[in-house]
Amino acid sequence: MNELRPEIALLASAVTNGDRARALLAMPFSVMLTCEFTIRNRLMIAGYQDGLTYLETELTAMRAPRVDCGMPANSMAVAAARGRLYRVALDQPAALPGEGAE
Repeated sequence: MNELRPEIALLASAVTNGDRARALLAMPFSVMLTCEFTIRNRLMIAGYQDGLTYLETELTAMRAPRVDCGMPANSMAVAAARGRLYRVALDQPAALPGEGAE
């Protein structure tokens, strides 16, 4: 029997989007890179679009060339995606008032 890595098992057992957000924010980047398709699968099954967007944003930033100072070229996109997920992890709406749909 194949057992899931603990980080993936935590994501798979999540009941709410807040639980999923907390699992994603705590997940090591190495797990995101090596288990990308399993993570995507779990998020798609749950219908958690904000989680998929966050995962894609983080992975894109990790794989992209960095600017001269060493920061990812799209660091603002990463910060925005993390902010949305952090709000969900706190059981708040993903979007701030005036940002549009959740």
